[in-house]
Amino acid sequence: MDLTAFINAYRGPLIGLIVSWGVPWADAAEIAQDSFSESWLNREACLGDVDDPEFLGRWLRGVALNKYRNWYRSRQRRQSRIVTLVPSVLEQIALVPDHASTEHLDALRQAIDLLPAAQRQVVLMHYLEETSVNEVATLLLVSTKTVEGRLYQARRNLRRLLGDNFPTAKIVRMLLCL
Repeated sequence: MDLTAFINAYRGPLIGLIVSWGVPWADAAEIAQDSFSESWLNREACLGDVDDPEFLGRWLRGVALNKYRNWYRSRQRRQSRIVTLVPSVLEQIALVPDHASTEHLDALRQAIDLLPAAQRQVVLMHYLEETSVNEVATLLLVSTKTVEGRLYQARRNLRRLLGDNFPTAKIVRMLLCL
């Protein structure tokens, strides 16, 4: 079975199955796509007959279930970071003029551009893409201690580039606002 036939045979049922697990349709389509790519790329590792449609369907379902579990865990982590604010507090925040913070954010962006490439890379991945230190280390093929060290050096260099008006805690909060 070629890739196109594989996808055409299982796409609809797989997305339907993932949606039945409580996943929004757009996310289910993405999980299905990831499942197809992983199962196709790793089909030689399969211990069964990949030409048997029944076996292939069960195997694809298992891959999709693992992708769903990863999606669900990451969704839970993202939701635990969300802070619920009372609407009156949001209105008060919106009324406060924020011209200085815009200038500070622009200065921070310029300072990030001046960082060495390795430090800039981990800052952008960790703070802007909200990637964990472990995931950054895996993607860059370095240890977690190396990533932590680069983040520390980057924050120290940003504090030096921005001046004494920017303590490290403020820099980290501003990085999260970019």
